[in-house]
Amino acid sequence: MNGPRKQKGIALVLVLWVLVLLTVIAGSMVMTQRSGAVMLGNIKQERQGRALVAAGINYMILKLEERNLPADQQEWPADGRLHPWVFDGHTVWIGAMPDSAHINLNMADERLLLNMLQSVGLAEDEATAIRDAIMDWRDGDSDHRLEGAEDDHYERDGRPLGARDANFLSVEELQQVLGVGPELYKKLQPLLTVHSRQRSVNPAFADSGVLLSVPGMTPESVEGYLAEREQALLQGTSVPLPVEGQESYYAKSAGSVYRVFAEIDSADGKTIEGEVILDLKARTQKGYQILEKNYSPLTTLGRVAQATE
Repeated sequence: MNGPRKQKGIALVLVLWVLVLLTVIAGSMVMTQRSGAVMLGNIKQERQGRALVAAGINYMILKLEERNLPADQQEWPADGRLHPWVFDGHTVWIGAMPDSAHINLNMADERLLLNMLQSVGLAEDEATAIRDAIMDWRDGDSDHRLEGAEDDHYERDGRPLGARDANFLSVEELQQVLGVGPELYKKLQPLLTVHSRQRSVNPAFADSGVLLSVPGMTPESVEGYLAEREQALLQGTSVPLPVEGQESYYAKSAGSVYRVFAEIDSADGKTIEGEVILDLKARTQKGYQILEKNYSPLTTLGRVAQATE
């Protein structure tokens, strides 16, 4: 009697284990399907957001045709501020600014580079070494500066490619310069460009970090100038040059290279953004020449001014 009962008990246990296993499999399939649906929803949302951002950028490029009109005749001046644009039932925030508001990594002189590096917190000796390494990277020879770095220094650091010995092709390339780590690059990246074609910066559009990089500027003078500049923008009057700082580092013209940007908040609270850099003097069959294009759906790109209504 014990034999058949024991066999029935074992069979019951096996059936229960099979039921548990089937339940687990079914649950996993449901979770997988739900996760897949969420992923597809996120992809659809991101693609829709990118399309709206691209539409906003293209619309703002059209608005750049008004840049030479008097300020009171420009609906949305290219002054770095964000403006609300309603398209297809969505509000897209769009804006533009001259690229001359940034420091040209290829054209800035030694003093401007040194001041920039010190303004982000580097001690003078460290700033000098990285300044010289930047200069060595972009010059066309293999002779290193006093504190700089050429091919032999990179080879000793395990970087056999060495210095470029030519202009930076992008701001991101700065990360390859000896001494520039992730934290330093994170501080410098919003201040820089390789497209402006100017040795100086345009203070009418530059942010506080760029202004602090100008020799002779202090935190107090930057704060005062930004307040004065904001007042001029609100009144629709021309923005004056700063009183402090070396005048030779201030560009008086906007130049032909502009940054155009747009952003939109998605339903899940994330911000989808995009930015293009274009030359308004260079045209192709498709329109203005695009020098750089960046879409960053989950991170925040630097902006010169706060969003305004």
